[in-house]
Amino acid sequence: MKLLTLGEASKLTGKSKPTISKAVRDGRLSGRKNEQGVFEIEASELFRVYPAKSSTPDSTPTAKIDTEQDAVAAIKVQHLEEKVAELEQRLSEMKDERDQATSDARQDRARFMAMLEDQRPKSLWQRIRGK
Repeated sequence: MKLLTLGEASKLTGKSKPTISKAVRDGRLSGRKNEQGVFEIEASELFRVYPAKSSTPDSTPTAKIDTEQDAVAAIKVQHLEEKVAELEQRLSEMKDERDQATSDARQDRARFMAMLEDQRPKSLWQRIRGK
């Protein structure tokens, strides 16, 4: 359990001393003042609230990981676009099939209704009147 002063905490996180002391006063960060009146903050508690500042600028391995992640993301995007195109095609085909089935059902219903019409022979009077 390493205790850090405000200055040490500031250097490790890249935050200013007033920012860290305000976090302690506000209760976002656990810390206490010792007998000399200096804030003492546990390193684990500090890094829980503020991430550690990287000591090296962007290095090649990180850039390599980023390009690999970009390549993987591009492949995933391409795969998903192909999948969407395939699903849109299937949806279009299904809509065409549905429209054809609806049309066939209407034609069948019309034929059935024509068959159900009154088929009794017409009387002499109906034939004269033209009904």
